[in-house]
Amino acid sequence: MHIIWPKNFHYVSRAHTEGLHVSSGFVAAYANSVADLLKTRGVEPGDKVALWLTGGLDNVAAMLGCWIAGATFCILPSYAGRSDTERSQSRIENVLSVLRPKMLVQSQPSMLSEQITSPYETMLLPGFEEETTSNPAPMTQIIARPADDMAFIQFTSGSTGGARGAVVRFGQLKANLDALAKRTAMTDRDCMVSWAPLYHDMGLMAVLLSLRCGSDLVLMETDTFVRRPSAWLEAISKYNGTVSTAPPTALKLLSRRKAKDVDLSSWRYAWIGGESVFPNVLDAFEQAYASANLAKGVLQPTYGMAETVVGISCGDPGSLWSVEEGVVSCGPPLEGMEFQIIDENDNPVAEGSEGRVMVRGPSVMKGYLDQPEVGENAWFETGDLGFFRHGLLFITGRYKDVLKRGAESFPAALVEVVAEEALGLRTGRVAAFANRRADLGKEEIILLVESRNWDDQNARIAAAAVASEIGLQIDVIRNAQGGRLPRTSSGKLMRQKTAALYREGMV
Repeated sequence: MHIIWPKNFHYVSRAHTEGLHVSSGFVAAYANSVADLLKTRGVEPGDKVALWLTGGLDNVAAMLGCWIAGATFCILPSYAGRSDTERSQSRIENVLSVLRPKMLVQSQPSMLSEQITSPYETMLLPGFEEETTSNPAPMTQIIARPADDMAFIQFTSGSTGGARGAVVRFGQLKANLDALAKRTAMTDRDCMVSWAPLYHDMGLMAVLLSLRCGSDLVLMETDTFVRRPSAWLEAISKYNGTVSTAPPTALKLLSRRKAKDVDLSSWRYAWIGGESVFPNVLDAFEQAYASANLAKGVLQPTYGMAETVVGISCGDPGSLWSVEEGVVSCGPPLEGMEFQIIDENDNPVAEGSEGRVMVRGPSVMKGYLDQPEVGENAWFETGDLGFFRHGLLFITGRYKDVLKRGAESFPAALVEVVAEEALGLRTGRVAAFANRRADLGKEEIILLVESRNWDDQNARIAAAAVASEIGLQIDVIRNAQGGRLPRTSSGKLMRQKTAALYREGMV
């Protein structure tokens, strides 16, 4: 697979608020230096390398260095400003126990605890100064790896309570990047601006797509956006950014707290995804920045997941997204990707009817790490509900019992257990589910509790327990109407039935 070093690489961080310009020769030499270090430390082709690095530039050099050395990388999950919490450290331990890397690469000053790192061979990434680069590498480098080699392992955002690593192979990666580049008409004349974390598929895609196309890259530390969200739009304005990506929550935030003195006329495409997209959120952002020369059709609702590398569907540049039944379209499928919408009995539904979304194509993974692979050309069950109409995909919600908030996912059963324990209730007395609120432009997280002795203090106790133990904020928590949650004849909680009754105001 061809990697084209960007002509211009700017890195924006707390230490480099104005942006550090890095030459293509520097990035290439840094990557080759990392590859040499890994090989010196005994890393061989096929080995897995875990990356816990504080800087985006270090991550880019390290992941390319892994490829040059013949290894597979995995960027460990981290969270801006809270990577040292007990919950975050526990999740990293969980991921490492499944990954079992040959090498764990860290950088100063934010290293993992010895308790986590002791089972693994570790290596500190040394500093690398540009002035040491006397022989810049060529602009184009071929990462000569077979299509079936593992490129990287992406642990899904729902890894809490049981880490699952989606194995992305070079053939799948190439297919997805090329399909995205073709759909968005991306070339070496573009400039990508991204603040999304690299452990998340959206952030990793931004970097890899730029390197595939030879586009300029402005890589911002996620913490830079967290501390000052307007820095994202200021970077697009300053560097004449043409493409970028963000979740809808970023649009909502910047619609309320408008960035000042920015010119967004260069911005031509934005992948908007990672969570439910609502038309009123898109409208509000377009209206807020119309005076900053944001064109119609820049914001493109997108559908994808780590199990498909990243992209499944997105709109054409400049196309106006459509709304059907209050749901915004996520565009047509990318080249080579197919959809199938099926009912609860696995039968295809009529066009326009809601059902379970299935997908297959050259970008779909063969399986999770150390789990059985799926058959050739098999349908992958996304866990989402939606419908297909006029060649466009519309996502309406989830049928798998996973709750999504931002870039993270939380098993509903885990949320329920935490609330039940906090309230001293038996298993099956709490139902956790998501409820789309198009009027608010958000997806609410609901907890319904079956309890004879319910008051506001119970609600506060349960909400606080869920927030502190797993980091999820509950939007609505109350006692079930009639004091009973629906169950099967054997007494098992019917979570999806509860959600349906809630939407009808019957529970």
